[in-house]
Amino acid sequence: MAAANQPAWAAADRRSNYIATALVGIGSLWRLWLAQATFFNSDEAWHFSMANQASLYLAYKASLTLLHPPLLVLVLYFWRGLGTSNLVLRLPCVIAGTLFCWVFWKWLTAVAGRGAGWAGLILMTFLPPMIALSADLRQYTLMLLFATSAAYFLERTLAENSLRLTAVSTGFLYLALLSHYSAFLFAAAIGVYCILRMFARPPSAPVIAAWAAGQAGGLALGWILYTTQIAELRKEYPAAQPLRRYADWYLSDYYFHAGRNQLLPFLYHGTFGGFRFIFGQTAVGGIAVLMFAVGTLLLLFEKLAPNIGAPSRLVGIFLLLPFALNCAAVAAGLYPYGRTRQCVFLTVFAIAGVSVFLAKVTKQRARYAALPAIGIVGLCHLFGTLQGRDMLPLADQRHEHMDQALEFIHREIRPTDLIFADAASRLQLGHYLCQQQPISLDRSAPGFESFQCRGFRVVSTGPNEGAFTGDTFAAEWRKMVRTYSLEPGANVWVFQGGWASGLAEALRGRSPEFSALELHSLGRYLELFKLKVPDSE
Repeated sequence: MAAANQPAWAAADRRSNYIATALVGIGSLWRLWLAQATFFNSDEAWHFSMANQASLYLAYKASLTLLHPPLLVLVLYFWRGLGTSNLVLRLPCVIAGTLFCWVFWKWLTAVAGRGAGWAGLILMTFLPPMIALSADLRQYTLMLLFATSAAYFLERTLAENSLRLTAVSTGFLYLALLSHYSAFLFAAAIGVYCILRMFARPPSAPVIAAWAAGQAGGLALGWILYTTQIAELRKEYPAAQPLRRYADWYLSDYYFHAGRNQLLPFLYHGTFGGFRFIFGQTAVGGIAVLMFAVGTLLLLFEKLAPNIGAPSRLVGIFLLLPFALNCAAVAAGLYPYGRTRQCVFLTVFAIAGVSVFLAKVTKQRARYAALPAIGIVGLCHLFGTLQGRDMLPLADQRHEHMDQALEFIHREIRPTDLIFADAASRLQLGHYLCQQQPISLDRSAPGFESFQCRGFRVVSTGPNEGAFTGDTFAAEWRKMVRTYSLEPGANVWVFQGGWASGLAEALRGRSPEFSALELHSLGRYLELFKLKVPDSE
């Protein structure tokens, strides 16, 4: 290993720190630019609306209706005082995503050497999905930062036999658990790894006792989150089941269903899909799976070097454990798997394994390990593939599209008109139309929600309804007209944003009722069109 003559985490000299800082700084600027260049998606607007409450208690209560732990919402409750622009609200995630790259480099250098560390730093800093994650107001970069920090300080704990570092590592692990539920799979993996490390090279009894106490605290934290949030989700989402496929209603394709899927093919496709998501390119993601497999095998069969950092075999086991645990959770119906952000915690281990492969084939020479990493990043940017609902093309997310939509609404829609949207689109529309002010929803009409702001009245479907489609819109439209007793001839403007597109075109081809509608498209994922309430309603 590269750190044969000194503590592994000290292997990077001052010059290396300067270079790493420069690279991370460039990545930070990229993330900052993307954070200001794009409008909020529905999930971002949803998270901010939970934090945008009159008191911290109300923000916490609102956070319990999400499918994630409360930390991000509580951070946003205070952070919004600094401003509510796209960039300012996304800054905590940009900062976390930037620091994560630095900590990942330090950790990977400690456990796998300089060559792997440099390759991993380049991949983690510049891969398109990693940049996009950091420019998105969601929990993932917070979880990645805290989880990787827990792993880094655990390595230092075991090497320095330090009670203080044990507490630091445990604290970061708790923050990860409060950021995203996938961190519990990470915690299980790092727990098994730590036990194996302690058997191989036992630390002092006080360190072992402090670490065990920290693990007990993590279990207690998990129980608190389960009883206060997960078990209560059925009230908010009737389709949700506590623990078992509790997000199946919107992640059905990524959950294993025994009557619908075969387990081994499901896991096979999920693994390749996960790597495709991480690298943002189908072919590169497929090759990366093979590189990861070879890299971990080389670690598993590497000759043990006593008293030098983390034993390579245990590092190899650590890289494989999260995948094994995720697959076990898949078989039990407890967690999704594949090309979805819910599995983004695997990024740490996937990129580490690929980086180990690059370091091994270049004999741990840092500059040579960095070159293929740069090539991989270039290929992913040049030939990146659309990742689905979580990776929309930049051209369709530019904030100018939302600006144009708001200008159109203020210019064309009269105060007597009604705006009709699905639940996801309402979150986006409310965030921008109401200028990031708190919104009071009227839920008195069964199956619908409504609000008023800036002289406009907006009605949306309920939170458990999906996006409008050509198949579902007509029924929702007629139900809304009846529910609100709209007068014949009244103007209703349909707004669709969110993750869906093409509603107007789908309606034109399906029904004479909608054949003459005039579409106002503002990019692929924002559209408006006007309907009149017919006499027959």
